Amino acid sequence: MPESQHTTPSNPTKFITVFCGASPGRDPEYVEMAQELGREMLKRNYGLVYGGGSYGLMGAIARTIHEGGGKVIGVIPDALKKIERPELEGTNNDEVFGEEIVVKDMHTRKALMNKLTNAFITLPGGYGTMEELLEITTWSQLSIHSKPVILFNMKGYFEHLLKFIEHSVEEKFVVDWSANVIVAGSTAVEVLDKLESYVPPKSRFELKWSDVDTTPKEDFV
Repeated sequence: MPESQHTTPSNPTKFITVFCGASPGRDPEYVEMAQELGREMLKRNYGLVYGGGSYGLMGAIARTIHEGGGKVIGVIPDALKKIERPELEGTNNDEVFGEEIVVKDMHTRKALMNKLTNAFITLPGGYGTMEELLEITTWSQLSIHSKPVILFNMKGYFEHLLKFIEHSVEEKFVVDWSANVIVAGSTAVEVLDKLESYVPPKSRFELKWSDVDTTPKEDFV
């Protein structure tokens, strides 16, 4: 029996949205670390909200939590199903882990993922993962939400991004306080510990939003 199956959460009280790649990356350790995050989420009884894919890091964490008895909600645009959950010709390889919600476009996907979740963790990925991370970070800066935004800095993958943020602050394109929206950890335990102790930086903008698609129903802390 896989380790993840020793813990069987029922009805998680909080959900974490995980942004990550539909690719496994070059090093098998990326997948192993995604699975470890899934096991740690099971231990702490967190449900998963993710992009709905079956492959790469997406599939690794979703499969781990689903097979361990955890709650998984996949949110995927209809147009992406053939890329992130393709059916092989003549066979049904269209795996679905837990509940699937099909939406019309990328904006609706992110808005719903924000509405369903209490926190965000970003794992390695490509352009799409970076876009998701930076948009949700911008939403925090603009007071659309105050939820934890955590990087799982696997194998130093995000070191260049973290240095870019430091450089942007030095060059006065990112304001000092908003540099602290993103917090990074290098292990699954550290990532979840930092998520649980996260204190959102106070936005100097203090904007008020009424868009029901992006206003969170509950913050993590």
